[in-house]
Amino acid sequence: MSSSALPLQPPSLDEETRQFEERTAEMAQFFARPRFSQTKRPYSPADVASKQGSLPVLPLPSTLLADKLFALLTKAADAGKPVHTMGAIDPVQMTQMAAHQEVVYISGWAASSVLTTGNNDVGPDLGDYPYTTVPNQVHRIFRAQQLHDKKHYDERMTASPEERAKMKYIDYLRPIVADADTGHGGLSAVLKLVKLFAESGASGIHLEDQLHGGKKCGHLGGKVIVPTSTHVSRLITARFQLDLLKSTMLLIARTDSESAKLLSSSVDADDHEFIMGTTSRVSKGLAQVLSDAEARGATGAEVDALEEQWTKEHPLCTFNQAVEAAITKSSIENKDAAYKSYLAAVEGKSNSEAREIATDILGEPIFWDWDLPRTREGYYHVTGGVEPAIKRAIAFAPYADMIWLETKEPDLEQARYFARKIRAKFPGKWFVYNLSPSFNWSKHGFSDAQLKSFVWDLAKEGFVFQLISLAGLHSGAVATAELASAFKEDGMLAYVNLVQKKEKEIGCDVLTHQKWSGANYIDRILQSVSSGSSSTLSTGKDSTENSF
Repeated sequence: MSSSALPLQPPSLDEETRQFEERTAEMAQFFARPRFSQTKRPYSPADVASKQGSLPVLPLPSTLLADKLFALLTKAADAGKPVHTMGAIDPVQMTQMAAHQEVVYISGWAASSVLTTGNNDVGPDLGDYPYTTVPNQVHRIFRAQQLHDKKHYDERMTASPEERAKMKYIDYLRPIVADADTGHGGLSAVLKLVKLFAESGASGIHLEDQLHGGKKCGHLGGKVIVPTSTHVSRLITARFQLDLLKSTMLLIARTDSESAKLLSSSVDADDHEFIMGTTSRVSKGLAQVLSDAEARGATGAEVDALEEQWTKEHPLCTFNQAVEAAITKSSIENKDAAYKSYLAAVEGKSNSEAREIATDILGEPIFWDWDLPRTREGYYHVTGGVEPAIKRAIAFAPYADMIWLETKEPDLEQARYFARKIRAKFPGKWFVYNLSPSFNWSKHGFSDAQLKSFVWDLAKEGFVFQLISLAGLHSGAVATAELASAFKEDGMLAYVNLVQKKEKEIGCDVLTHQKWSGANYIDRILQSVSSGSSSTLSTGKDSTENSF
């Protein structure tokens, strides 16, 4: 709006209308930014403007960093190079990464396992921690970035030109990309979570298509995904909230469908071709069999055995596979042509439509039931694999800045296939790759040369943003384990050899941890506002750090 002053009296109807039209026009201009040239919004600028309230919408600091992130990724993508980074779990790691990594990643797994705010009950990554947890960690890191930026800036501006020329410039204001899990609930929860991330300093977030309440780490089993349309709604809701804030934060759509084996609902026709059913005519479905067993007091092991037995006796297949088997057994002369004709006819169709087409080809309906194998929780079995991931990514692409394919193993050829399929429909689309510590990289057949070039090979296929999600967690564990063991036997010799000498050798500024924490910076502020003598300085001559 043209004026940020708040009125003392209610506006006239004409003035109120004029202000709303002005605000709507500003929102239309925001929508039209080149930054959003590939973004689809199924709502109008007026829809957003009417929800903003009468307060002027002022730019959030995170928007400056989001613009920086977008420019950084654009530059890298144009050059076919990666922006690759690591997950940090505290301000120490953030500051040590700042000179080398251009982005900071905040992991939900790390939040769940070491940082949870729910009475500090840490545990595995099931997305069951309070939704404020990861935004709080983002805020913690963002605040630390600002401190170290101010400290560094003050050091440079109070130094002589000759001294400043010798100082290494470090950009501490690195964009933060954070894990928003499933959105932590329904669409109203997504609204609140995204707002909190934007206000906390995130430049980008990723939302995954797992079921809230059934969410698992991307490399655990038993994952349950939601219908494609459900996740599209999450992405649209996230963008709407960002538009309310006039935030340019990047949205990353992650799909876990490559390794997921369960689906929460069959409501979306886009998912039908990947749902598994059975052609066995049985009186009791799997869920009923297990329920009856539990009712008569069967043990957990017995229930598991019953589930395995039921699945073995009634093999699962997709409806398309059932049709293929029926055609093979039929008297149709050209079976291959008949099946190809069927596949072409059912492309993009629902299961009910596919059943009608199959009946026309075969002359009789096929018995195939996707409800009989449903789990005790009511979930449907799905195939998993790269094909459903591609289909979902294509559905998500118009509503997201980047696409994340979560995989069960590091596979360059799979990533290349995935990216090229998406880019055939959305040229230039950016992708994200999780260089996960969950992979046993040494056992996947990579040579040293292949390991070294992996991120650059991925970047050539559009995987412009790549991350070792838990690098900070693992590197901290290794260093602490080594020091703890040596310290037990060698005392301070171990600390000096493993820590202080290495800090000096590589120029690690945490060697002088008081200065690193900003003690000198605060001293200079206090000198500016008071007439204190040098004897009152925390970093004066009595500070032990003067010995380094």
